[in-house]
Amino acid sequence: MRPIMGTAPVCDSLQLRHEVFSLHSGKRGFASILVASLLFLSLVASGDLLAGTPPIGAIDTNLVPNASFQGVSGSPGGTGTVNGDVPTLWRAFSQGTGVLNLERLDLAANTLFPGSPPTQAVKISVATFGTDQALDSIFGLFPIQPGLNYDAKVYARSGNADNSSQGFTMSILAYDATVTFTGNAQNVVGNATSTWTQFSASQLTGGAPDRFGKLIFRFTDDAGEDSVILAFPEVQGPPASNTVPNPGFVGNSGGIQGTVTGTVPDNWRAFSVGAGTINLTTVPLAANELFSGSPPTNAMRVQVTGGDGNEGFDHELVRAALHAGYFYRGEVYMRSGNAGMAPQDVSIGMPIFDASGNFTGLAPGTINTTVGPEWSLLASNQFGASTGQTTNLAFRPGTTGDSVFLIAAPRIVDPTGLIFTSSFD
Repeated sequence: MRPIMGTAPVCDSLQLRHEVFSLHSGKRGFASILVASLLFLSLVASGDLLAGTPPIGAIDTNLVPNASFQGVSGSPGGTGTVNGDVPTLWRAFSQGTGVLNLERLDLAANTLFPGSPPTQAVKISVATFGTDQALDSIFGLFPIQPGLNYDAKVYARSGNADNSSQGFTMSILAYDATVTFTGNAQNVVGNATSTWTQFSASQLTGGAPDRFGKLIFRFTDDAGEDSVILAFPEVQGPPASNTVPNPGFVGNSGGIQGTVTGTVPDNWRAFSVGAGTINLTTVPLAANELFSGSPPTNAMRVQVTGGDGNEGFDHELVRAALHAGYFYRGEVYMRSGNAGMAPQDVSIGMPIFDASGNFTGLAPGTINTTVGPEWSLLASNQFGASTGQTTNLAFRPGTTGDSVFLIAAPRIVDPTGLIFTSSFD
């Protein structure tokens, strides 16, 4: 039975609990630790980890954000010049007179090693060296726990036209709760050749002040073309879970509020409480349709007619739990559904609710952007919260009038999905 919502404001709580897959971080017995450890080891051994993107709805033991370098909503920075698209959740910067060029490359299956899945790599070329130039994952900081060990790895090969070797450095850096570098870092100085090789940094052990970590890649002036190609950056750790309910959009028992037609998937809600109407359609996606190596899944086609800003699609029915001391972010694939694939303005909200279910007035993960004809990975800003607070992803047109957009594989990255301890009780 589909719940029919009343005329309550869009941000009001519907008071339904969200059961999050987790092991509580308090005292745990031997059995809990053993199960968690075995699960972690089985995931590490799984080939899915090498895909660079977690299976839809699954937990992810690779802490590196967007390890398959998808999307184009990353950030160029610095006082120098950065050319080309920066992958989502990554930052490329150049300082001084430096010029850094980026190009994303499609890699076929078995390119990196026998059995490797199709993926994307990023080619970084330093046309002119300035005072500094690098690629880092600052917009997707991962948690560091004191006493745990973290191994950073990456596949690399030369990007030089003559296949001459190319030097680079990969470092894993630790930050405290205020996102200040603690001085704890490990690195590897690599020499990429004409064949794909996996490079590993020395193991970083979390110290007392360490709370977050990132990867950063810098490049050596070899007096040549100075180009390197990177793929599958990896830092294994306690897995992050996806706390979006029903990210594959199955079923038709979701909630409706106002003038809504079509299919509303389980645990989701569609609303139109103004002058407009909203229609939802489930769209099956074949394997590889979202990105190279993507599994089959469903997308949602959201069509708003005569919209006045009071239409949307969210999972406020089943919100995601938040905890103090961690960073959260939302991720989703989107594209336009307009006639002729005309660009579509969209708003992706992440409102924060207090422990009583009241909207706090805060939505730090909200982004406003424009989607085009191709599927692209989008991500919110990372944000912290207080224990007991909750959030959800909410999708709205960015403009009034008629709008059509598609959504697939929504994800709220929850770093507390499985929390490990170094002791038994």
